[in-house]
Amino acid sequence: MLDEDFEALRREATALIVRITSGEATAEDAAALMKWRARSARHERAFQQSSRVWKNLGPALDAGRSRSGARLTRRSFLAAGGMAAGGAGVALGLSSLGFLPPIDALLSDFATGVGEQRTVGLPDGSTMTLDGGTTISLDYSPAKRHLILTSGAAVFDVVRDETRPFVVTAANGDTTATGTSFSVKHGVDDISVDCLRGHITVQCLADAELSGGEAIRYSLAGLGEKIMADADEAAAWRRGLLIFRDRPLAEVVADLNRHRRGKVVIAGSALRSRQVSGVFHLDRPEEILAQLEDTLQVRPIHLIGGIVLLR
Repeated sequence: MLDEDFEALRREATALIVRITSGEATAEDAAALMKWRARSARHERAFQQSSRVWKNLGPALDAGRSRSGARLTRRSFLAAGGMAAGGAGVALGLSSLGFLPPIDALLSDFATGVGEQRTVGLPDGSTMTLDGGTTISLDYSPAKRHLILTSGAAVFDVVRDETRPFVVTAANGDTTATGTSFSVKHGVDDISVDCLRGHITVQCLADAELSGGEAIRYSLAGLGEKIMADADEAAAWRRGLLIFRDRPLAEVVADLNRHRRGKVVIAGSALRSRQVSGVFHLDRPEEILAQLEDTLQVRPIHLIGGIVLLR
């Protein structure tokens, strides 16, 4: 029997989600969403259901193309149906600069703030440790253990269950385990996966089997080469460190932005690709900027709100 009151709540939740992702959201809209979710357990359940539909809609639409060959997205789908007005990307811009809560955080089941780390117990007894600026959603059932890492980085310590593989989706790839420990991290243009213990399978256009101490990256182009992971470097953030060996500055800055209030922005593609090596302490982010300035001879421009432009 249809619960008309609950369906009304779901419609309200969908309207709020559409507003938040419209490109025109304000800080007041974000606060209104959080307040609405806190009104009752039914409000929160309606939000979770509508949010899950919204998040699942994106990959389904992105996988299809219109007859003219134009790529479909959630935004174009909703706009075509008259459900959302076209925006100028204001909300995304403000979120990326730290003036609005990130949209992924508002729609996720678990999220960490800048500089925050959190260990979460999962329903099956497994645990996940989230780095700063990380968002993740759960889709658990008696038949599956599925998690969607939408941003940031996390380490997963998985309880063995041969009947229910543990799958972490990040961007366009999946990492599957039955009982092991591994890390997954969003980079600038790719995803990195490190097998810390046991065995895992990474799938992105092809499959790769990883054992403890091995790592791989994948992107829209598919899987990269399997390499030996550096035990000190892998998930070093859990020890309060960032360790890089010949990594692009863009990747270093992306990790730094998960641990520093404000935003570091790189001006120029040539600078983004400059190689960086070093061991940095997360509790001293300004020292990291000073080291980058000295080693790369960059000139930081400090703006309002903790925004720093590297050029």
